[in-house]
Amino acid sequence: MAQTYTSKATSINRSKLPAVYNKAIFSAPFVFDYGCGKYTDHIRQHLNGQGRELFPYDPYNQPKEINDESLQRMNLCSLTNIPVDVVCSNVLNVIDSECEIETIAQNIMNIVTATNGFGFVTVYEGDRSGIGRATGTDQYQRNEPLKSYLKYFSGNPKARVTIQKGMIFIFKGGK
Repeated sequence: MAQTYTSKATSINRSKLPAVYNKAIFSAPFVFDYGCGKYTDHIRQHLNGQGRELFPYDPYNQPKEINDESLQRMNLCSLTNIPVDVVCSNVLNVIDSECEIETIAQNIMNIVTATNGFGFVTVYEGDRSGIGRATGTDQYQRNEPLKSYLKYFSGNPKARVTIQKGMIFIFKGGK
């Protein structure tokens, strides 16, 4: 099933830093924010203050040129062995398609293993009932606890996945 809700309107934080940026310990010079939302200036400023650069990516909230540039720069890092850390903050919980969530999870694991970076995934758990529902026009909430998303982060023998500090943490390891 394809994603039927874009949840584009859930991107509302113009100045409040997503919690993941205060929880994650970044090691790479670049951070690929998968589903960064509409507003990124405050994230960019936060990362620049740490000597890091933001690669914003969001198919529903960023212009194609921004997404393309972030993908190109991330791919260049992969080819030149420069680590890229990946953030995915409160994205998976607003997607109604299992297939789309799995695709995003696989993409995150591929970036982490290809660049030797780390991945940090957070979700809003809603009422934790596991019963997804529309929450507004073109908006959806899965209402699933964090641990229920672990099933999407499988299938890449080079990636290791755990839960730490209320986040799914992905790192390179294994065969």
